[in-house]
Amino acid sequence: MKKEEIRNESKLTLWFKENFTIKAISINAIIAALYAVVTIICGPLAYEFAQFRFSEILNLMVFFNPTYTIGLTIGCLIANLASTVGVYDILFGTLATLVSCLLMVLVSKIIKSLFISGLIPCFVNALIVPFIIYLGSMNTSDAFNLSSMYWIMFGWVLLGEFACIICIGYPLFYILSKKVNGFNKILCFERNLDFKR
Repeated sequence: MKKEEIRNESKLTLWFKENFTIKAISINAIIAALYAVVTIICGPLAYEFAQFRFSEILNLMVFFNPTYTIGLTIGCLIANLASTVGVYDILFGTLATLVSCLLMVLVSKIIKSLFISGLIPCFVNALIVPFIIYLGSMNTSDAFNLSSMYWIMFGWVLLGEFACIICIGYPLFYILSKKVNGFNKILCFERNLDFKR
């Protein structure tokens, strides 16, 4: 091995040791379980046309700790196993969560706004979920014309995501992270603690 490869490997190893502590892994497991359980309990509200997934509130945790992308993605995958849309939701719905989280991490490095970060999963899901529902309805009696229904479904999904993430999650995380002593430490929130809105 060359010296540069060894140096890069040691940086990666150091990053994993710093970011994937036993506590962080445990919190990721709790996030995954909580996301899956809350989604499944909400039943049709979480899987159908409007997509009121209260578990999506947990996406805001990525703003404070990017490693929670793992727990959220695994939780979404588990939740989507119960989806009425089937394999398309398992694949593309989980991918939508992963993309949302990664975009939140990137955008929050530039714009330290919990509100703007919360809008990212709203729009990503609004763009992708109509296609998932369309693919799941093909060759069934519920099949519809995507070109005529896409923007209606986009609006409904956006409304559901906005209601959960921005109307409920944003004020909740804002208050807890700014006003409750020890909250950030308990959940290993390490980034963007100085956000203004």
